Amino acid sequence: MSAPVDSAGAAPARPAPATAGPASTRAPGYHGDDRWLLLWAALIGVVGGLATVLFHEGMALTERLATQHPGSLVHAAEMLAPWRRAITPALGGIAAGAILWLAQRAAKGKKQPDYLEAIAIGDGRQDVKGTLLRSASSLCTIGAGGSIGREGAMVQLAAATGSWIGQLARFDGDDLRLLLACGAAAGFAAAYDAALSGAIFIAEIVYGTLAIRRLGPLMVASVISNVTVHQVLGYKPVYMIPPLHVATLWELPLFLIMGAALGALAPLFMATLDGGHRLAARLRLGLPLKLALGGLIVGLISVLYPQVWGNGYSVVNDVLHSPWPVTLVLAVLIAKVLATAATTGSGAVGGVFTPTIFVGALLGLLIGSAAHALWPGSSLPIVYAVIGMGAFLAATTHAPLMSFLIVFEMTLEYQLVPALMLSCLAAYHISRAIHPQSIYHDALHRGTAAEEDVVDSTPPPAST
Repeated sequence: MSAPVDSAGAAPARPAPATAGPASTRAPGYHGDDRWLLLWAALIGVVGGLATVLFHEGMALTERLATQHPGSLVHAAEMLAPWRRAITPALGGIAAGAILWLAQRAAKGKKQPDYLEAIAIGDGRQDVKGTLLRSASSLCTIGAGGSIGREGAMVQLAAATGSWIGQLARFDGDDLRLLLACGAAAGFAAAYDAALSGAIFIAEIVYGTLAIRRLGPLMVASVISNVTVHQVLGYKPVYMIPPLHVATLWELPLFLIMGAALGALAPLFMATLDGGHRLAARLRLGLPLKLALGGLIVGLISVLYPQVWGNGYSVVNDVLHSPWPVTLVLAVLIAKVLATAATTGSGAVGGVFTPTIFVGALLGLLIGSAAHALWPGSSLPIVYAVIGMGAFLAATTHAPLMSFLIVFEMTLEYQLVPALMLSCLAAYHISRAIHPQSIYHDALHRGTAAEEDVVDSTPPPAST
């Protein structure tokens, strides 16, 4: 690895290896200088966490400027007149597209890889100007009601801080990629208030292994970031989940069946997002007009269903605390999938992780409502909704461990563990049997939708 340099710019001398003596008792792959990676990971955890805070506050300001209403985007949409609800996401798309056009000019035709691609197959380097411009573009899309996850841009920004700090410390190669990954884990942990899941997200999805040399720094960055944001700055959990429990262990087959059903539906969800990308790729429009068109579709859908605005936090929290008619749940579910496909297909900068949680929650709620109607003594429908969040994540990301852990971290209900594990594993295996590629496959190999659209206008994948 590239060791940290001293004040003179030269790497400190390392002791010469012993030529004789007893065999080493260190585990294979251990390096004495790995302790430095833990220290740098801690620093990245602090800086990455603060970067997500800055983005969060910038997003709140952008939302107020776009809607003149504080609070959640769904509440703001409900307060707007229908005509304003229709055009606001389109205006945000124009602004977001113009900023992406500036990013294209600044890049001079050179594509910067997404953080997932930079970790998996890149050199670990992220451009400062390009990242900041894409973050600003994401703020415009999200603040105006685009149906996309803000956490994607937050994780991207935090990941870039890991890369920048690593470059300043003169790391390169695998170590620089690992520090970039630490930034991503820090951003994930700060965005979802899930310290353990932040590390597992990168380890399972990008590296595909829980090797201690990589997992150690990832966990340090993730935990430090979570402490920085959640404890020091006092941010609340994103999902306010009430105490839940499974009524009887005889329900476990039902949760297994639900997992299999969500696993079968996940490829359809991914195909819908991919279809949005393919349709948008056929349009010979500039970036501002393409993102404006995506925003207009979201706006028109929101005239009937304002719940499609934003990433869906407030909607999920609402269905977990108050009963919804089944017909409304189904209508909002379909509307949200279409709005998300329109937003991501247009090339907007953001993620689909949170919209995926939204879809899983509402699908689980529908299944739970049916189960509770047929078996009144079964668990409440919201139990199925929460477990559906994890199962649908496992089905789309092909990361069952991360999906199980993030729901467990959000609920801290040990009684949900057997049902949650069964559903996540069933969803993962069924989805992978139908569609071997996860929602992140293209991002790990070819970059994000927005970047490919900015640079070469090739059809972007559905994995941002």
